[in-house]
Amino acid sequence: LQLRTRFTASWARCMRPTLGTPVRILSSPTRVVGVSAGLNPDELVVTQAAQGVAVYNVVSRARITAWSLPAEVRLSHAAIAHASSRCYLAVRDRSSLFGWGEAQAEVSGGGGLAFEAPILVVLQSPALRDAVAAVGVDGSASIIRCSATMPAAQKPAATGAVSSAAATASDDQLAMWAALLPLPTGLPPHHPLALLALLRSRAGALSLSVRALAPQLSGSGGGKAPLAS
Repeated sequence: LQLRTRFTASWARCMRPTLGTPVRILSSPTRVVGVSAGLNPDELVVTQAAQGVAVYNVVSRARITAWSLPAEVRLSHAAIAHASSRCYLAVRDRSSLFGWGEAQAEVSGGGGLAFEAPILVVLQSPALRDAVAAVGVDGSASIIRCSATMPAAQKPAATGAVSSAAATASDDQLAMWAALLPLPTGLPPHHPLALLALLRSRAGALSLSVRALAPQLSGSGGGKAPLAS
């Protein structure tokens, strides 16, 4: 019993996670809006409100590439790198989603898809293939096909969006958080994902909304077809 106890304690010490010494990748003179994963495992995407978007290598700490934006363009969310389409997406003024390709030299920050409700978060998952889910603060969700050339001044229900789901929140509720949850495969009705949204009423009551996302093939073969809500 004593030997077993010692072995268990030693094994627990070996399995205890440790943190390495932090390193500085960026020292920014302006506000950093957010940081997200890059197209490659060793990359980070850094979004700055007034300076644009830059990609850094976390090993060498070198800046790989950067896109400056006009002074009037204010980024409100962390830009995301979409591996399937090899493009980047960013949110302007909490209400417009625009994109550009990884090889694109300049980004104007204009055009894109305009949303009626402010954007809470843009979510991605391998199960969404070439699309992302844009969730509004009113609980609405749009499944949007990623593209470096999104239609200018279009609403999500137009050609830029595959589908749009009505808000589940009432007028006195706001979405505080949202995430995509992978569901077990092989079970009917074959929904690979569920969209979770945490809603808060004016009185402070919280409720959790759960909506399944079902696949909907399009085009010949549907090899790159995104999902529809």
